[in-house]
Amino acid sequence: MTTRATAGALSLPARGTDRPLLLYVNIPFCNSKCHFCDWVVDVPVSDLRLAPAAPRRVDYLAALCTQIRTHAPALRAAGYRGEVMYWGGGTATVLTAAEIEQVHACLAAEFDLTALAEATIEGSPESVDPAKLRLLRDLGFDRVSLGVQSFDETRLRRIGRAHSAGQAVRSVEDAYAAGFDNINIDLIVGFPDQSLAEVEQTVRRALDLPVNHFSVYSYRATEGTVMRRQIERSGTAIELEHQLQSYRLAGDMLAAAGHPEYAVSYFGAPRCLADEAYYRLSMDWIGFGTGANSLINQRYLLNGRGRMRDFTSRPGEFEVDLPAGVPSLTVQWLPRALGTTEGIDAATFQRRTGTSLRAACEEPELNAFLTRVNEFGRLVVDRDGIRLADEDRSDVLSRTFAAMGWVS
Repeated sequence: MTTRATAGALSLPARGTDRPLLLYVNIPFCNSKCHFCDWVVDVPVSDLRLAPAAPRRVDYLAALCTQIRTHAPALRAAGYRGEVMYWGGGTATVLTAAEIEQVHACLAAEFDLTALAEATIEGSPESVDPAKLRLLRDLGFDRVSLGVQSFDETRLRRIGRAHSAGQAVRSVEDAYAAGFDNINIDLIVGFPDQSLAEVEQTVRRALDLPVNHFSVYSYRATEGTVMRRQIERSGTAIELEHQLQSYRLAGDMLAAAGHPEYAVSYFGAPRCLADEAYYRLSMDWIGFGTGANSLINQRYLLNGRGRMRDFTSRPGEFEVDLPAGVPSLTVQWLPRALGTTEGIDAATFQRRTGTSLRAACEEPELNAFLTRVNEFGRLVVDRDGIRLADEDRSDVLSRTFAAMGWVS
């Protein structure tokens, strides 16, 4: 079922106008390979930490712009317009000012970026400074997401972060001073050796900062990561109840401070529109760069992670091209949507995937998942769609994933 798309522009039918689109740009570089991170586990360190002048980094950015220029005309002709922009990675802010301007200029030449409802860039505390943050605001970014993870110095060293707690605080303060009033920080809780007192201290420190949105993730011991190997060697047990307790503590503290949970891991307002696209299929998206996926016109496209050289040599192609309604994908779409307050709308699901929600739910793997969900919670199913009843969605889904042997 996996095919390689032919070289050249996407083939898209002209289907109306004013179709909102998420523009995603993947920057696969970081200052360090964090011990917990599964996003870059397939990326060789030699590629991950390429210096700005390194030929492979220069070639990658050139290929990235080639891919944008190749597919943008077909997207415009099909009636798509940029609604949301998100630069992720890797760590998007490891790019120099000149590199940021290079990629942004390419996007701006192909898409109207002047009326975006949201423009986010992901960064890490050590990779931003006041000058770079001011540049980002001048280019139109109005939201920054900083990978803080923890304010505990010992924890930061253990998980392989390149920044200190002091840098984490300064990065938020600098972003606010540069004009960002929509700031997200990522936090991780539920490490095997992390006490509830440490979780509480981290959240209290986060609440002291000018932050309006928080992404709180339970630690995942993903295959291939340094921490997974360390845990296996030590024989340390990852206790689900401890993780759930840690997450509830963080969530309760954030909610009490005026940052309600609107989806599993996401707290605050305004909501992140890019995450809404991924989790509720609220709009199609195009992913540029290695490791980026796309949901376009009921097709799922993917450039594989960790294969920068392949992408650089063939930037106009996609490694994977599948109908968005195949079971292997619907089993990803629906569990994500159930983590949101609203769940998944049947008409939206049909429009994005070309498959009815009812038919998708009857597929064996997804049906088994939903059966398990009902053991720990209560699904509400009606003609409009499917959602989890008003209860602890994180608890229900975490228990379901554990019972299924899935990594949440």
